[in-house]
Amino acid sequence: MIPYDYNRVVMEAQPGVPDSDYINASFIDGILKPNAYIAAQGPNEHTLADFWRAVWEQNSHVIVMLTKVFDFIRVMCDRYWPLDMDHPETYGGDIEVTLLSESSLANYNIRTMQMKRGDETRQLSHMHYVSWPTHTNPFPCALLDFRRRVKACIALYQDNGPLIVHCSDGCGRTGAYICIDSNLDLVEEDGVYDVYGYTKSLRNARRGMIEDVNQYRFIYDALEEALISGQTWFPVSQISQRLKQKSQKNPITRQNEYQREYQKICKTSAKFTIGDRAGGHRLENRDKNRTISTVPRKKTLFFLSYLFISFFLSS
Repeated sequence: MIPYDYNRVVMEAQPGVPDSDYINASFIDGILKPNAYIAAQGPNEHTLADFWRAVWEQNSHVIVMLTKVFDFIRVMCDRYWPLDMDHPETYGGDIEVTLLSESSLANYNIRTMQMKRGDETRQLSHMHYVSWPTHTNPFPCALLDFRRRVKACIALYQDNGPLIVHCSDGCGRTGAYICIDSNLDLVEEDGVYDVYGYTKSLRNARRGMIEDVNQYRFIYDALEEALISGQTWFPVSQISQRLKQKSQKNPITRQNEYQREYQKICKTSAKFTIGDRAGGHRLENRDKNRTISTVPRKKTLFFLSYLFISFFLSS
């Protein structure tokens, strides 16, 4: 997964250090904006300083991370941020990074950090999505909520550089997220999608963007979810007003907003096959289910641990 020369991120060369202008990262045009993104490889032990140099030089204030540090037994990406708010870390000798705050939600973490280089300080947001293991796809509604929070963070900063997006190799999940994000920007601007055309341009910008047909299908699922559900969040101050509005029936359909929303939920909820719920359908587990139609998905199944103790008696 080597970036193309024509659009790779070229950093300022360090005096006396050969090839110090290189990092495995590519500029990616959005559908509406040139160089809207930087698709980057997740930092490893040799590139931690280079990564933070790129963040600083590109004046990026929001980083989207789409992989866990560990996935099963593999290291997918080195931890490149401080763990303790009281102990900043220095990268490359001149970039000091301080963790200011951290919030853990169901599917992602939000970190606010401060970068300091010389006398200049900058603040940035680190958006870390943790529910997207390799070779799988997350729930569209969860990723769309994450994307909404990313957009809110971007709005906090003026003169923000490209949005830095990375997974492990900066290709599969990175490409899927960028495709979803850019198409949702396009629908807000022109009311159209262009998944096929934009995926072709992503593939021409960086190898392996959107790694397989399941990931490609997931993009369509996420865009359909966004179209059907629309904007579902509202301020807490409007709760009383919303309750009154939802109780009013439509004179044509004779349904209130509760009924219409519930129909949307049923339409967009994931439908799992027997293979997705194989554990509960095993012969030895069938009697443990009250109804065969309600069996947990393998991904969310709770496993019991058994301790076997063998006693060997010798005469």
